[in-house]
Amino acid sequence: MRIFLRIMAGFWLALLIVIAAVAFIPRISATFEDERSRSIPLEILDVCAKQAVELYRQGGANALEVQDAGCYGGSLVSVTGSPDLDLARRPLSREQRSVARRTAHGANLVVQEMLTETTIGLRLGPGSPDYAYVVTIPTQRRASVMWHTNNFWLLILSSGLFSYVLTSYVVGPVTSLSRVAAQFGAGDLKARAASPLLRRKDEFGELGKVFNHMASKIEVLISRYKSFLAHASHELGSPLTRLNIALALAKRKAGPQLQPELDRIGQEADRINNLVHELLLLARLESDNELSRTPVSFDVGALVEEIRAEAMLEAKQIMKTVHLDRQESFGVRGYPELLRRAIENVLRNALRFAREQGTVQISYFQKSNLAVGVILIEDDGPGVPLGKEQAIFEPFLTLPSENSENGSGSGLGLAIAKQAVLVNGGTIFAYSLTDRGLAVSIELPIEVMTQASA
Repeated sequence: MRIFLRIMAGFWLALLIVIAAVAFIPRISATFEDERSRSIPLEILDVCAKQAVELYRQGGANALEVQDAGCYGGSLVSVTGSPDLDLARRPLSREQRSVARRTAHGANLVVQEMLTETTIGLRLGPGSPDYAYVVTIPTQRRASVMWHTNNFWLLILSSGLFSYVLTSYVVGPVTSLSRVAAQFGAGDLKARAASPLLRRKDEFGELGKVFNHMASKIEVLISRYKSFLAHASHELGSPLTRLNIALALAKRKAGPQLQPELDRIGQEADRINNLVHELLLLARLESDNELSRTPVSFDVGALVEEIRAEAMLEAKQIMKTVHLDRQESFGVRGYPELLRRAIENVLRNALRFAREQGTVQISYFQKSNLAVGVILIEDDGPGVPLGKEQAIFEPFLTLPSENSENGSGSGLGLAIAKQAVLVNGGTIFAYSLTDRGLAVSIELPIEVMTQASA
């Protein structure tokens, strides 16, 4: 309600300023003074004025009625008498009275331009100090157009200024808050509305305070979630270690008849153990505890080639292949082991979903005209449902595979890949291919290498 009142008050204030400016522009504007001067027949008016004085002195008021028609029907007035009537006892218009008063105050020439006419007051010379000649001349078409143009641009300027002020007042806080919300949504949990917005005493100020309060609450909840995840994963490590020891002892003591059950228990224990390790890694990545080492410069092409060679061993066991497509190496400064983990997780996920005897393609190249390197991994599998492309990077989200055992994944591989890419300063996203399959793109900032001159 307060913003509404301020906007309404500002609108009416601007409207009153425009109305006042338009109403007084004939009196305060000298923009077209040269144009007016060229269109006013001063020599003719001077002759007409002297003729009127001579007629009045010879024949009085009645003699003024036979004045030459080429004098525009001008009126001879006394600067010391009543400004309402001329010397022929004819009433003067409002504009003529205004001009007569100004000549009475010592002005030798007064020009007052209106929309359709121009009123001129000419004070006579030393021989006739008590008379002024007032005449109204229809405004020429060009001058009328200029008058319209002058007022039109005044309205445009006034409305533009008012719109700018109103936009700054209303859109400024919204833009600032949108920028902060985008930072917060991108993962910067410390992003908060700035102090100038919070100091406002209107709804925008209250919105900024509510946003900061909400952001603080969400930051606390996410911090608690990450802390719980890390502690829970850590606490699960010791029981799993004891379980594996006990399982090894049980295998030694048990007979052949229990071996299949014990092997099954071992497989499930290994799966739980892998899940706990992935949870610990994800928690460390989200809390930046994995970044204790100094970032180093490394070649992405060499890293991808090495990962591809290792993945080929896994691919052959399931009758699939990993093919290198586009190869344009680039340098990156970051954490190679974490990027390795990200690429391996994406590649393993692509192999899992690729069709039977299918192919996974890997490309690495630099984007045109941008200092951005791309690692692109494409499979020929069934893809993902429309709108789920980015959801696959959320923890514990698993999609069934047509070509592998359902539920074989933990749902953490792509989540770890996302965090590993983020800590390397990059972004990761997925999109469905036109025919069949899914593409995952990893984009990283390229390190600009400076070469020493010989």
